[in-house]
Amino acid sequence: MSLTVLVLFLGGSVAGFASAILGIGGAVILIPYLLTIEPLFGGPSFTPFEATQIAIYQVLAASLSGYISHRPSTLLPGRTLLFWGGIALIGSSLGGYYSHAMPGRTILEVYLGEILLAAFLLVRPPKHREGIDFTSRRKVLGPIFMGLIGGISGLLGIGGGFLYYPVMTGILGYASTIAVGSGLGIMIPMAFAGVVGKTAASGHIPSATWPVVGGALIGATLGARLHHRLSPRMVRWGQGLLLAATFARIFLSLL
Repeated sequence: MSLTVLVLFLGGSVAGFASAILGIGGAVILIPYLLTIEPLFGGPSFTPFEATQIAIYQVLAASLSGYISHRPSTLLPGRTLLFWGGIALIGSSLGGYYSHAMPGRTILEVYLGEILLAAFLLVRPPKHREGIDFTSRRKVLGPIFMGLIGGISGLLGIGGGFLYYPVMTGILGYASTIAVGSGLGIMIPMAFAGVVGKTAASGHIPSATWPVVGGALIGATLGARLHHRLSPRMVRWGQGLLLAATFARIFLSLL
């Protein structure tokens, strides 16, 4: 195994691991890794489009692997996940359509707003409480928020996955494990559509995709197993640290 393949495999493993343990897509980790870390080890210098194309394959692989690994404790019916995933996909399509009319700086500012919203929901006390009925709230607000998250993801091109966990725990009242596993399930239709779109636009699949996908499958499986040993507080801390690092990186790029 060459050093380049090993570094790509490692990047996919880390992104997949974070995906399954925190309920995120993983692109927020993999894209900077491909653009900055990979060239340091003699690997190819990817364009932003190539990096996002590889990342969307990683998101699909990690979402599938993580969802399957979480499935015994996900509990949400598959019909609900397909419905919410379909709404998120529609929102993503609309967001992608209108993104062409927005300046790049404005899109990054929206990204910062998304991070602040996620952070606010994470620091609030969890809404999951025994004896409280969230059924009506989930039926009404669930589809609305899934559509909004999909719209933001489409607007940004990629990177809305880390809103699922804060929304599902902070607003819809789901337990941590259910939120992580179900969030990964909701991402699958969006990731699949992104794979089709990116591949059609480029006309090929970058060879670097395969070691990244292999790493993501293994990393997501391990991450899902470890997640069950972590407390919800630790998962929120992990998400918070990731959000802080992402916020700082984007904020500095706007200065």
